[in-house]
Formats: sequence, C-alpha cells, structure tokens
Amino acid sequence: TAHHLFVACPFTTLLWLEAALWPNCQGVAAGLQSVTVSVSDFRESLMLETDTGHRHGMISLFILICSSVWRERNERIFRDKETSLRQIINFIRDEAQAWAFAGAKALRRLLWEPP
Repeated sequence: TAHHLFVACPFTTLLWLEAALWPNCQGVAAGLQSVTVSVSDFRESLMLETDTGHRHGMISLFILICSSVWRERNERIFRDKETSLRQIINFIRDEAQAWAFAGAKALRRLLWEPP
C-alpha cells in the first residue's frame, strides 16, 4: 500500500528518522509515533507536530522524501538497482539544498535556520 511504501516500510522509516535529526524537524519523530493508516494521516501528523512557522518547509520535505522513495522503488523494480540508505539520505539533503537555492524559502528556513 502507499502507507507502507511511504511511511511504514522499515527502510522508509529509517529515512524519516534520519530527517527527524535535522534542524527544526523534531516533529517527524512524533509524526511517526502517531497511529496513521494512510499517507494523508501521516502528512497531517507531521503538520500538527511541526512548529507553525516551519509547516510550509515540512510540506516540501514531505514531497521530497516521498518522491525519493518512489524513485528508489522504481529503480529496484524496473532496473534491479538498489541504492544504499546513506546514499538516499545524501541525495535528499543535496536535493533540499538545490530546492532552497532555487527559491524554496520555507525549506531553507526549516533545514538551515536555527530553531
């Protein structure tokens, strides 16, 4: 299911837990502890657990992580290629930085400004 792929899969959970360690992303860990049955429920939990001033940035991070998971899923299924967890985390950080430089101000505030 989508919930398993983007939230409950042990591999994906590790990605989210890594993101929870980043500045201003403490709400991710609390969101993971919430009982959710859909991706929408999880996204809502993330928003409720994130400070109001960082919610727009969290939406961007949510999209970035989910798209990275989807890309990795496709690589594994269609190309029989597997990327390590560390490589995906590095890709997400690099991509977030590119998005921030391209004008994603809320994401930049979320990840690079002090709490």
